[in-house]
Amino acid sequence: MNPYHKNPTMELLGHQCAIEPFWYNDEVKKEIEEISEGRPFSFTLEVARDIFMLGYIHGKRAERARRKKRTT
Repeated sequence: MNPYHKNPTMELLGHQCAIEPFWYNDEVKKEIEEISEGRPFSFTLEVARDIFMLGYIHGKRAERARRKKRTT
C-alpha cells in the first residue's frame, strides 16, 4: 500500500512537491547528509524528506497566520 494513503498527514505530504525545497537546495541537502552521518541507520532519506516538508508546511502556515493577524 502507498504510504501516502495511510492517514491525513501522509495524504497531505503526498500532495507536496518536495523536489525544490529539499533535493535542489544544497544547504538543506548537506545538512540532511550530516544528520544521516551522525545518526546512521536511524532514518531513511524518504522519512527525512517527509519530516522536512511537514516542518516547511507548518512554517508557511505560521507565516500566513502572522500576516493575516497584521492585516486585520
